[in-house]
Amino acid sequence: MDTMGEEIKRSFLWNLAIFTLMFLQGVIGNTLDTEQKDDENSQRSDQVAVSLSFGSEFCHIYTAKLDIEKLTLPKDILDLAAAENDTDIDAAITYTVIGTSPLCKDCFSFSDNKLQLIKNLTPAMVQSSLAMVVIQGTQNETTSCVVLNIHIDHEYHHPRLAKDFYKTELKSENGTTWTIDPAFGKFTATTSDTKIENNLFNFTLHSDDDFDVSTSFRLSQSQGQETSLELSDEFDIGKLPKDGTILFFIEISDVSDPAKASRSLITVNYPTKPDLNTTPSATLTSETAISCKKQEDPSISTGAVVLVLVCILAIALFGWIGYAYLNPNTSSGRFLIRNRPGAERLREDGDYIQI
Repeated sequence: MDTMGEEIKRSFLWNLAIFTLMFLQGVIGNTLDTEQKDDENSQRSDQVAVSLSFGSEFCHIYTAKLDIEKLTLPKDILDLAAAENDTDIDAAITYTVIGTSPLCKDCFSFSDNKLQLIKNLTPAMVQSSLAMVVIQGTQNETTSCVVLNIHIDHEYHHPRLAKDFYKTELKSENGTTWTIDPAFGKFTATTSDTKIENNLFNFTLHSDDDFDVSTSFRLSQSQGQETSLELSDEFDIGKLPKDGTILFFIEISDVSDPAKASRSLITVNYPTKPDLNTTPSATLTSETAISCKKQEDPSISTGAVVLVLVCILAIALFGWIGYAYLNPNTSSGRFLIRNRPGAERLREDGDYIQI
């Protein structure tokens, strides 16, 4: 019967503690400066002094504030004592931590009548900014219950990668198999927050509407503390934009709070004509290579244009000479007669007749 009664009492304490936590989170929220003026037992300071009242059917609720940015362990949180008219001088009082929320095993311990924080809080406690500790005092088989709500002051730092900008290229030796060169290696998410250890992060790739990065690239893992960039199985360089450069982001966010995130920009350059940047096939003959070279040589097309112009001028010249020869009374004919070969000699001999 004693064991059953103890279990019922423990269950009652836990239900009351959970109800208290829901009330504080739903009504008070994160407003750390609100004082509970209607409850004379409610106190708020770095260390709270509590007077236990044994035999009470209700748990007394207290509030404490903990700044973990300046925390040194062990840290005194609560100073417990029995009320003056409610203690047996000869009877020892035993204090026990019967539960915490979120769970933080062996985080709290008693030194005499002082509740101490003896190791770092869990990431769940730090991120929620609220920890609840249920304490039981026992004297002569009589118990008293205290619920301590600890508001945690903490400046959370967003996760980041080692760089804000990354740049690489796509290279191939045969035009079919492509690699990222230089490779980035591992993208490791870090935070300057030393109070949260082994935190998990989400990794995602983001691009604009003109290019879907997921069709060409992927991450080795989407959750954890590190990841790497890889080419997707269906990668096709012909589906990339024709300008030879693509830009996209890798985003790192906290698993427990996706709003805490940051991005780094990745730039990838690649050849726009991969067939001209690969090793020629062994079956390519020298004659075919020379023929291709001639077709690509811009000087050949320029020579052809000059040749056509010379031909046009020659045809026009001979055409004019023929016209002048057949029509001597025209201006062209008289010009040809005056400037024909031997016309100067005839003028000197006096045989030239002015027409």
